[in-house]
Amino acid sequence: MKSKQTTKILAFSSFIGILVFSFILIGVVQNQGEAGGSAGLYLLLLGIVGLSLLNLLQIMKMTAEKITSNDYLQKSVAELGEETYQAEADSESAEQEEDNHQLDPDVYENKLIPQPSKKQDITRFTESLLSNIAREFDIVQGLFYVRKKQGDAFTIAGKFAYFGEEEPADFELGHALPGQTAKNQKVLRLSKIPENYVTILSGLGSSSPNSLLFAPVVHDEKTIGLIELAAFKTFDRNTEQLFNKLSERLGKKLSELL
Repeated sequence: MKSKQTTKILAFSSFIGILVFSFILIGVVQNQGEAGGSAGLYLLLLGIVGLSLLNLLQIMKMTAEKITSNDYLQKSVAELGEETYQAEADSESAEQEEDNHQLDPDVYENKLIPQPSKKQDITRFTESLLSNIAREFDIVQGLFYVRKKQGDAFTIAGKFAYFGEEEPADFELGHALPGQTAKNQKVLRLSKIPENYVTILSGLGSSSPNSLLFAPVVHDEKTIGLIELAAFKTFDRNTEQLFNKLSERLGKKLSELL
């Protein structure tokens, strides 16, 4: 900063000096023209040339410093842009890596969904499905509701690790968390469980799960069932996407038993 300021002062001083010597030169030329002398004229000319060169050098130095400053600024901006691009690339790479780990619905359809048969009632079908889900996703409790033939009410059809004294209550389409999920026809996963919503009983006592997942079962654009899963670990986005993709496939199988 001090170097730049000194350079500007010198350049300005040189410019003023050139003006002063120029005016003196004009007067001397007039006097020499009258007296006939030339030595003083040459000295003044040399002084003006010297100051002009000094002023030129100062201007060149200032210009060089400005160019260097601009180059540094452009380099900094370029580096910042490169860092931003790299951060975005890393983010896209992470998302792509997560997408690459998506769960294949074709594989899980065979793993999870039992084949319905005439000898199999809806309770055995849904409980077999919940048991398969528990094995694959470490759920600690599961419920399967089906829609009643008349109206918009859903009633329990199958259970996994449910030890409540009373049967799970029915719910209406659009009411509470399960009913809203059935209406929206999109999987809902929760990591913040309403207090006393679910209690898991075991030989070690009772505890509350850390995560819930509600998955609608859709057939012909109508929700005909709903799965409610509870786990001590958090359901991730890939699991949510998987159950969204299995919704209609499961609905087609379930419709054969209703």
